[in-house]
Amino acid sequence: MPNDASIFIKDAEGKETYSEVSHSLTYDRRDSRINPTEGYFGKHTVDIAGLGGTAKYIRNRVDAGYYYPVADKWVLSLSGSGGYVHGLGEDVKLLDRFYIGGNEVRGFKTDGIGPRDKTTDDALGGEIFYASSLQLSFPLGLPQELDIRGRVFTDVGSSWQLAEQGNGDIVEDASSPRLSVGTGLTWVSPFGPLGIDLGFALIKQEFDKTEILRLNFGTRF
Repeated sequence: MPNDASIFIKDAEGKETYSEVSHSLTYDRRDSRINPTEGYFGKHTVDIAGLGGTAKYIRNRVDAGYYYPVADKWVLSLSGSGGYVHGLGEDVKLLDRFYIGGNEVRGFKTDGIGPRDKTTDDALGGEIFYASSLQLSFPLGLPQELDIRGRVFTDVGSSWQLAEQGNGDIVEDASSPRLSVGTGLTWVSPFGPLGIDLGFALIKQEFDKTEILRLNFGTRF
């Protein structure tokens, strides 16, 4: 491990043993899971660790989406997710927190939003998060067999809370919403959706990490 790593990362060094039970409840009325054009879905997942092993937490996560065809092959979608992880008798460990950005809030790096070590600039993850997206996809007039579509979007989200941060002089943290806008392309290939996005962070914190170009593989939610 680098000597200049965050003290929180150094403290997490070592081996962990996980014994986790997960349960998911899904209600799905979309016309397609890979490339939906209408319908809606909701999913609730609960993970409980601590029945053995060294990690002890309960984590809840909710994902949902609604898709509405506004015209032929023009689809307006609203999707979102949120979650909370709570340590059972101990602080939530570094790898068990939420790291958002990337596909959840485009225009930010994968771990670009959330608590960060002021000294080392390392991402530390948050115990609470939410992310949502309003998107319009549309045809580009290309041959139908290519199935390449354009899209414009706005994303908003945040990740915060670090129980072990102790001293505000060490960790930068903010629950304020971050917002981005952008445009992109999606190709529904035989292997699943592939995409490229240009995202621009409009509302951010000084310690957030942004990016403009993002390649996507698979569905977002």
